[in-house]
Amino acid sequence: MTSAAPKPPRLPAFADVDPGETGDLAALDLDGRAEDLGFADQDAAGVDLEDTVYTGCTFRRVRLAGAALTRAAFTDCRIAELQAPTLEAPDSAWTNTALTGARIGSADLAGASLRATVFDGGKLDFVNLRHARLRDVELRGLVLGDLDLSGARLERVRFSDCRIDTLTVDQARMTDVDLRGAELRAISGLSGLAGATIDEFQLQDLAPALAAQLGLRVG
Repeated sequence: MTSAAPKPPRLPAFADVDPGETGDLAALDLDGRAEDLGFADQDAAGVDLEDTVYTGCTFRRVRLAGAALTRAAFTDCRIAELQAPTLEAPDSAWTNTALTGARIGSADLAGASLRATVFDGGKLDFVNLRHARLRDVELRGLVLGDLDLSGARLERVRFSDCRIDTLTVDQARMTDVDLRGAELRAISGLSGLAGATIDEFQLQDLAPALAAQLGLRVG
């Protein structure tokens, strides 16, 4: 029996954004807002950027080692080649935003809201999306070490050409989540996959874990 295909994410065209005037990330801890500004080759290591708001901004080769981005909001932004050994952005909001070529060691996005957003290419060693809300999101061409989606809500989320070493989905809630484009090496919390779509080869790989969870004996 063939199930209905998952609904794809509803994404904008992501046309290039005019970077406009050059902004200074280090100065935003005072003002807190940036609109239609370009940030390139800047180092905001350790800068307090909590509650900052970015609209229509571009970021290129920005370094954010240890920068505090709690509750920061990004709308209609383009972010390329972001570099951060640690990215502290719990409860942040990402809307109509594209991130390309990011290299992040540990990303704390717990409780974040991601809507109409694309992650395209890059490597992230650990991503904490516990209790986050993802709607109309695509992750493509990514190498992900540990991806923790425990307690997260996902709707119309698609993985394309991704590798995920460990996927944790305890108590996640999924609707129209397409995992067929992900190489899944290990999964924790199999019941959290309810509502996701996988292919027959992924199902074969998951069979031993499913049997163990259900207490099945195969012989």
